[in-house]
Amino acid sequence: MKFLLPILFSPLFCWAQYQPDDKLPFKTSIITDSAVVTGYYLYDADSAIILSTKKRYSGGNTISIPVNMIKEVQIKNRKERWGGVAALSVLGFVVAAGLSHHSDIDNDGKTSFFELLFTAIQGSTSGNKQRRKIALIAGASGGGAGLVIGILASKKFSLVFPTTNRRNFYMEKKWTVRKFVDF
Repeated sequence: MKFLLPILFSPLFCWAQYQPDDKLPFKTSIITDSAVVTGYYLYDADSAIILSTKKRYSGGNTISIPVNMIKEVQIKNRKERWGGVAALSVLGFVVAAGLSHHSDIDNDGKTSFFELLFTAIQGSTSGNKQRRKIALIAGASGGGAGLVIGILASKKFSLVFPTTNRRNFYMEKKWTVRKFVDF
């Protein structure tokens, strides 16, 4: 009877683990006393941080780094974000092209997003060559700025360990690391 409860909950525990050939989203650099170790964050234990040497998880490609040797941990979130980058560049294009020719359609003294969108479409498809050129150049610069911001904006986490008592420091900060990696 006492083995029944762990057996019932065992399927829940296997979802929290990486499966073979899963992409690991957290690029990690750990500065130790003797070297810099780079890899992909797998999990942490009470006395070590475990990294994978490959971007795709497989059981044989792991490195265990003891906490008492770590000087600094840097974790970068590399989850798929290209949809957000594309949306930000389109938003930059619409805002810049819409602002290139001020057009308050409903004459309320305010410019809404839909008025910017309408003005951007109207300006970039205009028969007036000069207006079309200005709208497209302004939109391209706004879209490029949105693209650069979207690419450079990524989640980063850094934890600098003190020179003494590293294990206790890590025990205090372990939950902030786990919160960042969403465990």
